[in-house]
Amino acid sequence: MTNPQQSFVSRYPVFGRTLGHIRKNPQLWLSGGLFLGGSFATVEKISTLAGALFGAGAAMLGAWINELNNRHSAVDEKLRRERDARQYLAPELYRAIERALYIHDRAIPNFICASAENEIKPNDLKDDFLPYWPVLYPNAPQFRDLPGNQASALITFYDSLHSLAKFVEDWWEREGQLPVNIFNMILHSADKSLRLALICIKEFDLEAMYPPQYEAWGTITFRINRSLSIAEQARNAHLARFEAKSPNKAPSTIRPRSIPRNINDRPRAPH
Repeated sequence: MTNPQQSFVSRYPVFGRTLGHIRKNPQLWLSGGLFLGGSFATVEKISTLAGALFGAGAAMLGAWINELNNRHSAVDEKLRRERDARQYLAPELYRAIERALYIHDRAIPNFICASAENEIKPNDLKDDFLPYWPVLYPNAPQFRDLPGNQASALITFYDSLHSLAKFVEDWWEREGQLPVNIFNMILHSADKSLRLALICIKEFDLEAMYPPQYEAWGTITFRINRSLSIAEQARNAHLARFEAKSPNKAPSTIRPRSIPRNINDRPRAPH
């Protein structure tokens, strides 16, 4: 059954907005009613009643102004705490992102050399592919002051670093595994971390906090996108080399013999 009040509000939305304003500011509307009653009492020359109504209206108006100021103060305090939390957690976040970018940049040449199967072998060590860990996150009380989207971005990014580190710890130079497969997975894990890092950069406004030391370097976002593009090119080249070596692929210079459409068109053996 339809509620008559909801039906009336849906038919006349201006009354719905007015009703919502009354619910949020009851002191304001009550003081207005008291002032109106005091004005009517003044016209009727009932001075005692008019003074009482005006006094009560002034008291209600003062209470509303006080509550409005408290609301604004609470909003401003919330925004200040969020801003302070971002600035507090930003340095170690930026350091972790720079480390993830370094890991990604070092995984690319290792993957390329392993894929090409040449004698060149970068001298990177296992520790070169381990991320940097935060010190403040997640135990710092400032973390709880972050809004939901920023806290979620931080959680997913750091969680991806744990996945990257676990793979490196478990699979580095594992017996029986090809280096190209190991570095390919490290590259994919670092890819994921960098894409999540791009979200953190936007949410925490890291480019404004940490501009490039030299203009030629480019912003952190530019460097991440460039590294992701180079990794994609390396993977495409790896697939091309793999397809070229595949024994199931017929050489392009050899053409298959034509098959006769009719058995009678076959050449006959000499008698």
